[in-house]
Amino acid sequence: MYPTEPNFDSTEPATLRRATPIPSTLRVLVVDDDDDARELLREAVQMMGYECYAAHDGLEAWEMHQADRMDVIVSDWSMPRMTGMELCRRTRNHDEGDDYTYFIFMTGFDDRDHFARGIDAGADDYHSKPVDVDELGAQLASAGRALARHRRLAERNADLRRDSETSFRVARVDALTQVQNRLSMDEDLRNLWSRVMRYGHRYSLAMCDVDRFKEYNDAFGHQKGDDVLQRIAQTIRDALREGDGHYRYGGEEFVVVLPEQSLPQAAAAMERVRAAVEGLAIPTGRGTVVTVSLGVAELDRSNDRGVAEWLGRADAALYRAKAKGRNRVEVDDL
Repeated sequence: MYPTEPNFDSTEPATLRRATPIPSTLRVLVVDDDDDARELLREAVQMMGYECYAAHDGLEAWEMHQADRMDVIVSDWSMPRMTGMELCRRTRNHDEGDDYTYFIFMTGFDDRDHFARGIDAGADDYHSKPVDVDELGAQLASAGRALARHRRLAERNADLRRDSETSFRVARVDALTQVQNRLSMDEDLRNLWSRVMRYGHRYSLAMCDVDRFKEYNDAFGHQKGDDVLQRIAQTIRDALREGDGHYRYGGEEFVVVLPEQSLPQAAAAMERVRAAVEGLAIPTGRGTVVTVSLGVAELDRSNDRGVAEWLGRADAALYRAKAKGRNRVEVDDL
């Protein structure tokens, strides 16, 4: 409560007009358990051009702020049900992201101890009663500028986070085929290996290579070759389950990771991939169509000493598929 009546002077509106340099969009909540003081303060803030609300005590103010966040809270110190100190602490703990509330204590205490305690609780400013309208107007103007800076900074930070997330994703996508790239595969397989070692999940992996791709490039050129890689990458993706991993390993090679699939199940899935690519009927210029060869290996927790060994077994199976005439699926013979 005010120890004396605040020195509002309604006969000098010019004084109030000079103290309103910030936008009227600022939403201010005044909190005081003294009815007269609260009403006078609310009227003064409204005359400054701001949208103003009033609460009888800290608890009512807190409930109002939770329901509809305020830009500025101007609060008395000593109030029933919830003090200004507790209201300030809750307000500050409730702030997140660009939602910052400027908090001003309005109190009859003018000693340094109360000022320090208020700042420690999270207050931004301190106004000693009786109220000085010009000073309060300047404080609200300062609040508006501080909030504007805070929100601009929050927007820039949000933009930076979005840019960083976009860069992170772009760095892990193959520019030509738009499937995940080798970097993404290496990261995912490291994480997968950790899960397998901890929880014992089952995974199979397939190495896929486009047959006689150099011959195709020599016949039709690299631009046409890029088009073929794009079509094959999309065809592989379309033949997989939603949770399967699909990566461009390098050149005309792709890797497929198949969660919770045994070796026979994975081989059957890769046979569907092989048939789908053959079904594209892309002519090589030598009387044949573009095909793929695939090698499949199931992760072996007992013998594999790491991801590289698992990949090596799938790669060995791929070479057997190549050696046996291409356009076929071979499984690891561990």
